[in-house]
Amino acid sequence: MLETFKWDQRYETGIAVVDSQHRHLVDLLNSLVEVVTEQRHAESGDVLALLDGLAAYAVVHFADEERLMREAGCDPRHMEIHERQHGAFGEQVRLARSEYLASHQSREILELLVRFVTSWLSFHILGSDKDMAGQIARINQGLPAALSASREHDKEEAPTRILLEAMEHLYDLMAQRNLALVRTRDELAALNAHLEQRVQERTAELERALAEVERTREQLLQSEKMSAIGQLAAGVAHEINNPVGFVSSNLGSLTQYVDRLLALVSTYEAQAGALPETARQAIAAKRREVDYDFLREDVNDLLRESGEGLERVKKIVQDMKVFSHVDHGEWQEADLNAVLESTLNVVWHEVKYKAQVERQLDPALPRVRCLPAQISQVLMNLLVNGVQAIETPPGKLTLSSRATPAGVELTVSDSGRGMGPEVLKHLFEPFFTTKPVGKGTGLGLSLSYEIVKRHGGQILVHSEPGQGSRFTVQLPLDPERPA
Repeated sequence: MLETFKWDQRYETGIAVVDSQHRHLVDLLNSLVEVVTEQRHAESGDVLALLDGLAAYAVVHFADEERLMREAGCDPRHMEIHERQHGAFGEQVRLARSEYLASHQSREILELLVRFVTSWLSFHILGSDKDMAGQIARINQGLPAALSASREHDKEEAPTRILLEAMEHLYDLMAQRNLALVRTRDELAALNAHLEQRVQERTAELERALAEVERTREQLLQSEKMSAIGQLAAGVAHEINNPVGFVSSNLGSLTQYVDRLLALVSTYEAQAGALPETARQAIAAKRREVDYDFLREDVNDLLRESGEGLERVKKIVQDMKVFSHVDHGEWQEADLNAVLESTLNVVWHEVKYKAQVERQLDPALPRVRCLPAQISQVLMNLLVNGVQAIETPPGKLTLSSRATPAGVELTVSDSGRGMGPEVLKHLFEPFFTTKPVGKGTGLGLSLSYEIVKRHGGQILVHSEPGQGSRFTVQLPLDPERPA
C-alpha cells in the first residue's frame, strides 16, 4: 500500500535552498501518490503535468546542488557520484513519462515511479545530500576538500552508512539496467524501421511511401508544438463540437422542411389544370399539413444560424493554426493586436464563463519582429492566470496595446484577488505558485519572463490585494536576436 512521504527533521540538510526544493519534490511526490491511490481524480493531462513538474524540478534543483558543490570546492569524487545519481533520477522520470504514454496511461507505471522516487529521495537526502552539506560546512571551517569528504565522522552511524551505500549501489545498477533496456528498445525500433525501409525499397510504391514518411514527420513536428497547449486541447474540442452540433441539427431540420416544400409544390403541379374545388381543398390541406407559413419564415433563420456556426468553426480552427502551425518557428514581423486576439480566441472557453473582456487596442500599433508563437504563449499564460484570479464571476479582463518610444506595450489587467508584496517578489521564480499542489508547476510566469527577455523586453507587474493585477509586456520593434 502506497503512503505519502512524511517529511521530518532527519531530511533537513541545513542548506535553505536545498531543503526548500526537497520539500517541493515531496509535494509533487505526494500529489502523485494521491493519483495512484485514487484519493484524487486526475485526467491524463493532470498526470503529465505532474510528471513534467518532476522533470522540471530535476533540471533546476540538480543544477543548484551542483553549483553549490562547485562554488564550495567539494571533493570531485563526491561530485561525480552526486551528478551520476542526479542523471539517474532524471532518466527514470523521462522513462516513466514515455512508458506511461506508451502503455495507454497505465497506473502501474506511475506506481513504480512513486516507489522509485520515494526510495531514491530517502537514500539520496540521507546519504549524498547529507554528505554534501557536511562537506560544505567543513570546507567553510577551513578543512581541505579531500579531508572534508572523509566519512570518518560517521563511524558512530556505520550500520546506517553501510545501508545507504548499498542503496546507492543498488539504484546505480537499476538505473544502468533501465538505460540498457531503453537502448535495446531503441535499437530494436531502429532495426524495425530499417527492415521496413528495405521492404519499401522493393515495392513499386516507393514514391507513395516516401510521401507518407514526410507526412508522418510533419505530424510529429506538429505534435511537438501542440504539447505546448496540452490542457487547451479539451477546451478547443468542446468549442468545436458545440457549433458543429447545432449546425448538424439545423441542417437535418432544413432537409425535412425542403422535402415538405417539394411535396407542396408537387401537389400544386398535380392540380394546376382545372383547379376544381376539391383541388383547392387538397392544396389548402397540404399547406396546413406542412405548416407552409412557418417554413417560409424559419428557413432563413436556419440558414443564417448554419452560416454563423460554420464561421465560428473556421475561426477556431484558424486561430489554432496560428498558435501551433509548424511553419511559425521563425522570426517575423507580426501584428501583436492580431496575436492577442488569436490567443484570446484559443482560451475563450476559459474566459467566457468568468469575465467580460474590454479591449483598448491601438489600431495603429507598429508591427514587431518576434517569434509570434512564443509571444502568444506569454499572452496565453497572462490571460489564463488573470481569469483564474477572478474568484466571483463575472469579473473583468482589460486588454490594451500602445506604441512607445522604445517599441510597443501589451497590457493584461484583471479584476481578481490581487497579490501582496510577499507574492510579487517571488512571482517569476521557477516552481513558485499560489495554486494548490498538482494544479500548477509554477513555471508559466518564469517561462514567460524568459521568452520576453529573449525578445529584448521586460514584464512589469502592478498588483494589490483585492485590487486585481496588471501585467505589462514591453517589447522593442526589432530586438537583437540570440545566436
